[in-house]
Amino acid sequence: MRLLSSLAIFLDEEAAVRPGDGIVVAFSGGADSTALLYGLARLAPILGLELCAAHLDHGLDAGSAKRAAAAATTAERLGVPCRVERLRIPVRRRGGAGVEAEARRARYEFLEQVRGELGFRFVATAHHRDDQAETVLLRARFGSSPLGLGGIEPRRGALLRPLLDCDRAELRAALLEAGVGWIEDPTNDDPSQPRNRVRRLLARTSEGAAAAALVDGGGTQARELSRRLASLADSARAARPRVDRTLIDAIDARREFDGASASLSAMRRLPSTLVSPALAALHRHAGLAYPPSRRAAGEIERQMASGRPIDCDCGRGFGWEVRGARVHLARRVRGEPAPVLFTYTLVLPGELEVKELSLRFRLVPAPAVPRVCDVSPRRTDLALPNDFGGRVTVRNRRPGDRIRPLGWDTSCRVKDLLINRKVPRRERYRLPFLATGENVIWIPGVTLDERYRVTPGNQVWIAEIEDLKDASDAAAPGFSHPETLRIAR
Repeated sequence: MRLLSSLAIFLDEEAAVRPGDGIVVAFSGGADSTALLYGLARLAPILGLELCAAHLDHGLDAGSAKRAAAAATTAERLGVPCRVERLRIPVRRRGGAGVEAEARRARYEFLEQVRGELGFRFVATAHHRDDQAETVLLRARFGSSPLGLGGIEPRRGALLRPLLDCDRAELRAALLEAGVGWIEDPTNDDPSQPRNRVRRLLARTSEGAAAAALVDGGGTQARELSRRLASLADSARAARPRVDRTLIDAIDARREFDGASASLSAMRRLPSTLVSPALAALHRHAGLAYPPSRRAAGEIERQMASGRPIDCDCGRGFGWEVRGARVHLARRVRGEPAPVLFTYTLVLPGELEVKELSLRFRLVPAPAVPRVCDVSPRRTDLALPNDFGGRVTVRNRRPGDRIRPLGWDTSCRVKDLLINRKVPRRERYRLPFLATGENVIWIPGVTLDERYRVTPGNQVWIAEIEDLKDASDAAAPGFSHPETLRIAR
C-alpha cells in the first residue's frame, strides 16, 4: 500500500525516528487523520514507536461531542490510546484572529501539552498534498512573495506532516481498501472559511482541466493541478535557505537571546523590493514561523526612510526597535513590572521548564572533541568540575552576582557586564542564568565563565534553551539550528 510506504520513507528519511520514540497524532476522526493514524498504527510495532491519538473538541457545533466520541472509538479499534478534551472556543474575534484561527491555536497548544506530558518526541498532523495546493493558492491570493509559496513544511522542529506526498483521494482509497471508516466534519463545507472556498475552486478547476484533457485525448488526471502546485511549493521551499542566507549576510543579522537583530544602515541600503524578504528572513532567523504582515513591513520601511526612531509592532507579541546601530526584533514587554525571581534545580543530565519565561533548559553530556570557544544565545559547550555534585541551578539575576567573562583574568559584577554589553534593562531579569552554588556559569547571549571553558580532557556538557510554546504554525515545537554569536574578549 502506497500510504504505508510513503509514511515509512518519511519517518526514516525526514524524521529519523528511533525505537522508543513517541508520536502524538492529531486526530479529528476525519478521513485524513484516520488514514494517518491507521498507517502509523500499522508501522509502530515494526519501528518500535509509541502512539497516542489526541482529539480536541472545540464545541463549535452541536455535533462536536458526538464526533469526539466516535474518534475515540476509532482510535480504540486501531489499538491506539486516545486523549479527548473539550475546550469551548468563544465565537468572537480575539487579537485580530477569527474563530478558526483561535481553534487552530488551541489545538496546537493541546497537542504540545499532550506531547510534553507523555514525554514523546513528535506531533504528527494529517496535512496532505491537496492541503499544500490550497495553501499555495491562499498565499498567492494574499500577495505572498515567491518564497512564501513554499507552503506547509514537512517538518518543523517536533512537528511532522508525513502525508504531504499523498493526496486526499489516495488517503480515502487506502481506508476503503483496509475497511476502516471515518466521520465527516461539517465545518469543512462552511463557505465562510477562505480555505473551504479555495478547496471548492481547486476541485472545480481540476475537474474542468481533466474534462478538457479527456476531450483532447490527453488523459490528464484531475489531480494534476494539485501535484503541480505542490511541486511549486517544493521548489520555493528548496530555494528559501539559500536566499535567506544571502539576505542574512547582507543585513548582518545576528541571533539574540530575545530574538534577532540587523544592521540599521544595511537595512536602509537595501532596495525597497528586498526589504520585505529581508524582514521575513530575519523573522525566520529569530525562530519565528511567520514573516511580518505586509502592513507591518510597510510601516517599518516607512519609519526607516523617515530617519525617525523605529518602534513598530509586527504581531504575535513581537516588535522592532532600534538599539544603537541595530534594528532588534524582540518580544514586546509592556512597562517595567517588578522582576519575578525564580530558581530551579536541575539534576544532570536532564531538562526542566522555566515557566516564567516559557522556556525549556537542557543540560546533557557530549563527546570531548576540539571546539571553537564560541557562545550562542541559546546553546553553549562547557566543562563542569568533578565535584560539582551532579546538580546545577537555573535562575535569574541576583544582587551581587559576579562572573569571569570568557577570556578575562578577573571577575566582574554581572550588573556592570550587562550594562557594558548593552542588554536592555527590562531584559536583565529575563536571562536564565546557569549557576552552581554562588558561581554564575553561563549568561545566555552574553558570556560563559572562563573557568568553565572546555579544555582537552574535560567532560563536555551541552547546555541549550528552547521555547515551550510554538507547537503550531505560529511557532514550531523545539528550538533548532542556533546561530553562533562570538563574544568579544
